[in-house]
Amino acid sequence: MAAASPTRGLAEEERVARLRAYGVLDPDLALPALDELVKRAQDVASFPMAWLSFFDGKRERLRARAGVSFAYIAREQSLAFASEPLASPLFIDDLALGEHRTHPLVASGPQVRFIGILPLAAPDGIVVGTLTVLDAVPRKLRKPEQVALANLASLAVARLEARREMGEARRGHAETAPGARSIAERLEDENRRRRGAEEELAREKEFSEAVLDSLAGAFYLVSAEGAILRWNSALVAAIGYTGAEIGAMNPLDFVSARDREPVDAAMRAVFEQGREMAIEAEIVDREGNVRPYALSGKALRVGDATFMIGVARDITLRKRTEQQMARAKERLDLALTGSRLALWDWDLRMNRVYFNESWSKIIGAELRESTFTGDEVVDWNHPDDRPVFAAALGNATKGVSDDFDCEFRVRNAAGEWIWVHSRGKVTQRDEAGKALRMTGTSHNISKRKRAEERAEFLATRDALTGLPNRVLLHDRLEQSVFNAARHRTGFGFMFIDLDRFKTINDSLGHQVGDELLKRVAGRLTACVRATDTVARLGGDEFAVILENLGGDDDEGAQQVAEKMIAAMGAPMLIENQHLSTSCSIGISLYPADGKDSETLMKNADVAMYYAKEKGRNNYQFFSADMNARAQERLSVENYLRLALRRNELVLHYQPRMRMSDGEMVGMEALIRWQHPRRGLIGPDKFISVAEDSGLIVPIGEWVLEHACAQLREWQVSLGKDLRLSVNISVGQVADGERLYRAVEAAVKASGIDPATLELELTESHLMQNIHEKAALLNKLGELGVGLAIDDFGTGYSSLSYLKTLPVDSIKIDSSFVRDIHTDANDEAIIKAILAMAHSLHLSVVAEGVETAEQFRALKELGCDEYQGYYSSPALAPADFLAWCAGRRS
Repeated sequence: MAAASPTRGLAEEERVARLRAYGVLDPDLALPALDELVKRAQDVASFPMAWLSFFDGKRERLRARAGVSFAYIAREQSLAFASEPLASPLFIDDLALGEHRTHPLVASGPQVRFIGILPLAAPDGIVVGTLTVLDAVPRKLRKPEQVALANLASLAVARLEARREMGEARRGHAETAPGARSIAERLEDENRRRRGAEEELAREKEFSEAVLDSLAGAFYLVSAEGAILRWNSALVAAIGYTGAEIGAMNPLDFVSARDREPVDAAMRAVFEQGREMAIEAEIVDREGNVRPYALSGKALRVGDATFMIGVARDITLRKRTEQQMARAKERLDLALTGSRLALWDWDLRMNRVYFNESWSKIIGAELRESTFTGDEVVDWNHPDDRPVFAAALGNATKGVSDDFDCEFRVRNAAGEWIWVHSRGKVTQRDEAGKALRMTGTSHNISKRKRAEERAEFLATRDALTGLPNRVLLHDRLEQSVFNAARHRTGFGFMFIDLDRFKTINDSLGHQVGDELLKRVAGRLTACVRATDTVARLGGDEFAVILENLGGDDDEGAQQVAEKMIAAMGAPMLIENQHLSTSCSIGISLYPADGKDSETLMKNADVAMYYAKEKGRNNYQFFSADMNARAQERLSVENYLRLALRRNELVLHYQPRMRMSDGEMVGMEALIRWQHPRRGLIGPDKFISVAEDSGLIVPIGEWVLEHACAQLREWQVSLGKDLRLSVNISVGQVADGERLYRAVEAAVKASGIDPATLELELTESHLMQNIHEKAALLNKLGELGVGLAIDDFGTGYSSLSYLKTLPVDSIKIDSSFVRDIHTDANDEAIIKAILAMAHSLHLSVVAEGVETAEQFRALKELGCDEYQGYYSSPALAPADFLAWCAGRRS
């Protein structure tokens, strides 16, 4: 621990010496003058806690306090004396938002949010203590309140100095022999002390008057007998009487005859029942002028006596504004009567909205009430329109603009959504600029909206098929390019031309040809996802945008193209004739075949003509390279069939670790292909081919059989109740009965406890036909095996399935783990997943943990288990055993 500097030590010695001179270090000594100052500090702004403290070099002593039970604060926890003494006033509006959020005053005990610290500086500049005020809620002091507290701090120092001087005088008197001093000297000492006390009283009176004058309004202190005991200059200015006259009057003397009785009753309630007074009344000044005031009053008990303190605020301007608004509203109501406009008036303070009777004409039903809450009004809106409504409301109420302008939908009496246009203006704000009232009108714009929608439809849609036309296609293609560039993803673009359509159209007529085009439009649309775009360019030409195809863009485009060709080949019955057609498809891919819309369209067009040259009724990718890759997939499929028969498939195992103590609790079986010429091939190179070809089912059964056998062997040799995770493909789940038999056979043949086997299904695959899969998964759960959701968070928005399926754990996808220590969004997502999973009693495993930073972040968030390169990559069986042995040693 570093030694304190000589300068600092000297200053602390001087401070302690000064405190001894003040006579405040004795904890048993009563200090009523300081207690009274603390009470006055509380009253400045109704602070629930306050103290006067002194620093003795080791700790901060709370010698006069209110609202707190502790009497000391250790130096290291003192906000005023932890390092150098506080030199100037410090006001912190919310301690929980800054560096002090973990301070004991904030995190426990009184749970303080606001604090104001005013140093007590002696005349020579030595800071001996503080005047401190606190609150359990955040707050911001006004300047007059800060000045009042500063004056109280100065008064505290003055009283301390007076104590020191009186102490010195007493000591001097004790040291002088009684007979050695003359009567005149003793009288002079007595007079000096009297003058000092009188000066202190004068300073205190001057200070208290300054505090009262700083209040926002006319202050009064009234006795139970009705005498006005204290007042400020604002009261004198308001009523025009002198201070002497006010002191001889009753508060009711200033109140108009009309309001005297209710004010008298309100004052009696303060004294007799302790109720607070809040009433509006007319005040008559000395000249007979009448003005409206808001009167407040609160009981103040001192000993056995009760007083009322309060403030009168002039509300002339507010009343005038309200009267003007009432007259304006009356005129507006008259103007709106019989019109199509509905008037509304929103009281933002009370969050109440008034509607006139014209609103009934808009919704087609009589309103049961004319006033509703603001929340009810927002709930009337169509869910899609609520964000727009909230944004328009926020712009108006937060001062961005006084105007409110919004178009939104509400339900009419028939349950239909109708369009309403509301326009309004903020008509009243308080001194801080906060909106208090907003008034406006609404009218039905449904006809206009329908006309606009029809016009927009005709401008962007093909009139025959209803598909997007060339204009809308171009806009969407531009947007696809922008999104793909931004998110570094890919997408496909197709040009489709119907083969021999001209022959059908010419021979059977345009009516048949038009119907054929509409049927083709429907079949093409059925071949793609809702997020994709099918457009008609004109004649027999169509185009398709295939959004976000994933890593193998050509594979996704190839699958869609094959579906389209098959769909076109199916017969269509049109006017009692069975017709069929075919199509030629050209495909370009972003970004390989173009990074702008024009290039992609041109290249797809070139590929489409190449398909026609190939004999029609086929598809072609723009580049020869992509065609070659398609051929490569066929080659992989053929070799993969041989690999299954030749036992070229192998399993590697990645350890699964417990976060809390780093103990291995299991492993995940991961397939590899030991190719005789290419060496070890990862699953990303062949699993998709296996799924498309159906080979995934026998491969999956092979994995289950061999992985369970290996698990049993290691459970015996390692002497641990390890768990094994095996990935299950969507192809296996499709034949549920076969999958169940395969799992049951693998468990029985290996002799493992089924509870040590966990089947992993990806979230996106699981959610396809979830109801059909639920029975299978429940049956597997009855068998005793566990179920884990792999790649959680990447596929599906609804989480209700977690409550209905026998899920034991979820695995967080590595895409969220990768940047957890640098990306606040990823951290927030993982935190939400953990909270949700743990509330459902599910275990959470993080995948792809590669660094110590990722591990620490996940552990701090409460993740249960992890796997990844931070512990070990996937290992061959022999290497896995060696890794286990290395950990034991």
